[in-house]
Amino acid sequence: MNCKADRRDRHISITLLMALASLIPGCGKSEPPSSVTPQLRFEPQPRSLSTVSGITPMRHPKLGVDPVSSNGVYVLVILGEGDSSRLALLNSTDGGDSFDKPVWISEPGGVNSHGENSPALVVRPDVMYAAWNQGGDIRLARSLTWGGSFEKPVRISDKPTKAFSGYVSIGVAPNGDVYAVWLDTRESTPTQDVYAIYFARSTDKGATFGKNIKIADHVCECCRPNVSFGPNNEVLVFFRHIYPGSIRDMTVAVTRDGGDSFSVPVRIAEDNWKLEGCPDSGIALARSGKRIYGAWLTEASPSTAGVRLTWSDDAGKTWAPAVLASQKVLDANYPALSTADDGRVELIFQGRDPEKQAGWSTTSAFLVEIDKEGRLSSPVEVPGVPTTVVRPTVIAGANGRVFTAWTTTVAGQQTAFLDRARH
Repeated sequence: MNCKADRRDRHISITLLMALASLIPGCGKSEPPSSVTPQLRFEPQPRSLSTVSGITPMRHPKLGVDPVSSNGVYVLVILGEGDSSRLALLNSTDGGDSFDKPVWISEPGGVNSHGENSPALVVRPDVMYAAWNQGGDIRLARSLTWGGSFEKPVRISDKPTKAFSGYVSIGVAPNGDVYAVWLDTRESTPTQDVYAIYFARSTDKGATFGKNIKIADHVCECCRPNVSFGPNNEVLVFFRHIYPGSIRDMTVAVTRDGGDSFSVPVRIAEDNWKLEGCPDSGIALARSGKRIYGAWLTEASPSTAGVRLTWSDDAGKTWAPAVLASQKVLDANYPALSTADDGRVELIFQGRDPEKQAGWSTTSAFLVEIDKEGRLSSPVEVPGVPTTVVRPTVIAGANGRVFTAWTTTVAGQQTAFLDRARH
């Protein structure tokens, strides 16, 4: 990466260029700039999606978007509570101005969703996937009709016992293979809980899945793992490993043969976070060209506490020095990442504005933009949020559009909110 600015950008001040360069490895400190703001125009007021479905409560939204036009916007949500809760998709064909009635995905019987253990959604040009935890198992359903209907769910986890499987993430490789990764306790004993990372692959677009393969044990018991892909058939599985001394750092294992063998897991950053318990916070991933970004929470020290960010340009062999992407935002946590069609990456997380109520304001959603050169903006608060934001998510659409969503509570009922922005 070149530390020199393009001559076409002469309107940018020298001070700003120095701040931007400070983020680039080899160009000074690995701290992100604090004087650049993303050029986004938000809707003045987020909208409750409960009025769309007519069903409350609603929680844990996940976003998808038509990869071509952004007129198709999809929100995966859980409707109802307990045994009556079901997974549903809200479809919009007008960029989020309005939504159709819910399309049911899960079968009756209740969806297990709490904290990190929430459903996952992936939207591809030809197929849509939803995965979730139900009855202690991992289920996946696909739609070949752009969310108009979903096929009967398939069971991914093949464990013979009633052990727990959850905290699932799914990813689609460049060749169309579908990978699921999750936490699993099938090796537990009556006296000890054993959490391990498992994965399974589908070579027929999610119609069936192969055998479950263990990648690693001694993993954080409530931090969602995640999966990404390199340019040469690499599959990278990320998780929070427990190292000796109860050090809980983010780690990656790589396979180059579809999962038949994995590399020895290695840390992507040595935070050395010693914690006698689970932080209930996993890793967010995004790809931009050959670059893989990872964002996660650490509170290893006051100087590094918050949402950290690193990246690899060689399919996980080496990683850039991690930077504090949340900067001055307090209590920053639960990052999500999404890549736009122009290579720009959006990072969202929840946190508190240090300037409000002496830093004890309600939690809000904050957005950071990462440009194609890897330069970060300062965090911008999503405006007009009426109450506390919980676990925000983001999806970058075509032509500069950005969609954000989160769970909040209004009049004692959980609901999902949506806000849009554009460049």
